[in-house]
Amino acid sequence: MKNALLRVLAAALLAPAGVYAAGCGDAKPRGVTSFELKSFTVLIDNDTIRVSDVHLSVGGSWQENSPIWPALVIEDTQRPGEIAAVRNFKSRWEPAMVPWKIEAGKEPYHALRIELKKGDCEPVANPPLPPTDGVVIHDPKIRVPFENAYVRVLEIEVQPGEAEPPHTHTWPSVVYYYRLPTSRRGTADGKPPVDRPELTAQQVTFENFAQPTHTLLNTGTYLYQAHRIEIKPVTDQPAKK
Repeated sequence: MKNALLRVLAAALLAPAGVYAAGCGDAKPRGVTSFELKSFTVLIDNDTIRVSDVHLSVGGSWQENSPIWPALVIEDTQRPGEIAAVRNFKSRWEPAMVPWKIEAGKEPYHALRIELKKGDCEPVANPPLPPTDGVVIHDPKIRVPFENAYVRVLEIEVQPGEAEPPHTHTWPSVVYYYRLPTSRRGTADGKPPVDRPELTAQQVTFENFAQPTHTLLNTGTYLYQAHRIEIKPVTDQPAKK
């Protein structure tokens, strides 16, 4: 009994200081984390994800030595020759417990960080999608800059006067708009299209439901850009090593 207790205590001492976990999807932060500091603004925090807006001023930097959840990060920079609302985006994956560092350099740094609280659970193998899925329809306006077993990132770009084709979305998603021109959204339920005003500030939402058939017309004067970070289904079993 005494030896068993010593083994438990030793395991606790060897565990990362910012983490405690009982199993798949149970990892939680302990103490102050980088996301409670001024450079990180938490926008969404639920049982599935934590979404943070990350800002660093010129010359600033930040390093995280043991992030407890894996994360999908979308960084943005000014697109050369375009207005400030039109950006270049870069999607990258950061595994849990792997140190990472960000640096602003000569320009301010901005990114959206989506942490997956069930990123240590085994993914569902080959989850099915309908033929109307936004990627399955193979339209060039909807591309996939990043995909792995846990997430699929959809990057949508629609030129002024053009429309995306009718499509659906099946998985829960973080929907991210940096800025948006005016647009018109149509659905297949017989209701009239809805005109949307210009969006002049960032908007991030979480849709924990499927999206029925819809389409969008860019009625504005500049490029329509949207991101949908789809959260793929996982099992209730720990991920295989």
